[in-house]
Amino acid sequence: MLAATFKNPKLELELNDRGFVVIPGFLPKEDIERLLTLYKTNHAERLIGCWNSLYDLPVGSGEEISAQIRAVTEPHLDKLFNDWQFPSALFIVKNPGQNHESLVHRDDTMHDENELQYRQCWVPLVDLTTENGALYMVPKSHKLFTDSRPMFAKWPYEHLRPRLEREFHTIYAKAGDLIVYLDKTLHGSYKNTSSDTRPVFQGGIMHKDAHPLYTRYIAERNEVEIYEVDPQFFFNKEYMNPVVNPKYPLIKVEKYTSTEITEAELDEFFGNPEHNEVEVSIH
Repeated sequence: MLAATFKNPKLELELNDRGFVVIPGFLPKEDIERLLTLYKTNHAERLIGCWNSLYDLPVGSGEEISAQIRAVTEPHLDKLFNDWQFPSALFIVKNPGQNHESLVHRDDTMHDENELQYRQCWVPLVDLTTENGALYMVPKSHKLFTDSRPMFAKWPYEHLRPRLEREFHTIYAKAGDLIVYLDKTLHGSYKNTSSDTRPVFQGGIMHKDAHPLYTRYIAERNEVEIYEVDPQFFFNKEYMNPVVNPKYPLIKVEKYTSTEITEAELDEFFGNPEHNEVEVSIH
């Protein structure tokens, strides 16, 4: 399977075992300040729970911000990864007082997950606390929840969220720490009940030869249309169009199916000593 692997074999082993790793001090103070300035220049206070620099700004602005984030962070990523690319990055800002909670889920499918592994890089620009919307992971969940998730499809395991809460591992990362998690690892974040915004930047790191896909869920047919696209497709918000531009080839159409997982299976999986270690080594 193609992946942008860690140069450190211990980190690579931990990532594939637990589904995530935490790397303190990824960004030095001066780079944190550069990114905070960039965020503050572009973030507009709005009565929304979560602000996203790619989706909530006009076409073109999100792409420019992505380029500036990448310019700051790519020299640091190069120290960690083999055969990598970091095609896009964005700010995600959890605003205070909006009662916004990112419920436990997995990220959308962006590649052929039988051939490629996508890794999310998530870096807070302020210290995470209980009050400001800390991130949490469900360790080893990528080994049980193995289904893909096309865009616009409802996550099929919402009924399991109350049971999954018992498995949450909250990460109180400091500003500039790097959290890397696998595409199938379940995660979420708490409400921001503080008086300040909680800015982070994130972006997917992947093998240098990987190409993105647009996996489009068609609810009325319960089918997934899979198109070969490029990063510009997402920068231009073309996923919002009712018809896909014919310059993006349709690779295949398939029925959308999901594996049934019961609470009893969760109990068995997380109760197994092989799966239930939740302590995270900090590198």
